[in-house]
Amino acid sequence: KGTLRGYSFALGKNPATLLPKNMKISHLAASVSVLLAAPLHAALIANWNLDETSGALMDATGNHSAGVYVGGAGAPGYAQPGVPAATYGSLSVVAPAGKSLSLGPSTEDDFFIVGSSNVNPALNIDSTGSFTAMGWMNPSSPTAGLTYRFLSTGSAAGADRGWGLGLRMPAAASLTGSIRLTTYGVADNDSATFNVAYGSWMHLAVTYNNGAISYYLNGNALDTDISLFGNEGIAGRLVLGGRLGGNDTDQMNGLLDGIRLYDSVLSLSDIRSAAVASVSVPEPSSSLLGLALVGIFGLRRKR
Repeated sequence: KGTLRGYSFALGKNPATLLPKNMKISHLAASVSVLLAAPLHAALIANWNLDETSGALMDATGNHSAGVYVGGAGAPGYAQPGVPAATYGSLSVVAPAGKSLSLGPSTEDDFFIVGSSNVNPALNIDSTGSFTAMGWMNPSSPTAGLTYRFLSTGSAAGADRGWGLGLRMPAAASLTGSIRLTTYGVADNDSATFNVAYGSWMHLAVTYNNGAISYYLNGNALDTDISLFGNEGIAGRLVLGGRLGGNDTDQMNGLLDGIRLYDSVLSLSDIRSAAVASVSVPEPSSSLLGLALVGIFGLRRKR
């Protein structure tokens, strides 16, 4: 038996009896998942699970406001099948959880805008700073030469700078694509090419550190680039599944799952762990669960 900031508990009791009033086991599981997902030296500043059945997209960290759909000719497909249990390169998903979101095809803007200003953690990463961005994608066969953006800042034509991450589609008569991190108004930066299997899941990740870019596919390093992005202007917006004003050349067509953003450069092992955790049932050890409970209860004060 012991206490946590005014709450008493006894080992061996039903976990539900340990929870503060109005806190459900499902809420506890979500909180534990977020607390345990990020390496101790990095902060997970955005986490879109994309498990919604309708409406806005929510950041599980609570750092960003709801992502609101901007409709084009199509409509989003909620609650689609998520990443299944399988091996993807160096990633092994053994306890899959949740759903995914489908977007496209569309000939008009078709994405989610997060917030109504450029004041949020994602858009306030300085160009001389660092971040790690990642997500799962299951692309549908496209018209050649498109970029399937799943996370993007700034706005159209590069006027508001920022950066955008996605899968650069193969040219005509080619089966090879690349990971593209565009520093808007500066350069389209592409990784080494790789075979694109349409209708199959893949995990894309990039790290950025004061202009130094590294690309990762399915938990394996591809190559590097150098390109400094420009800090966002006042009209810049955070977008999921496309690019603000990018039209059909920068919109997603397929399934998305487990989009995450960290505020520093993750190691390769951390990228692999985060990629799997983003689409898996959390399996904390008893010690980690205890630490998570301490964090949760520490945020509440006894009435």
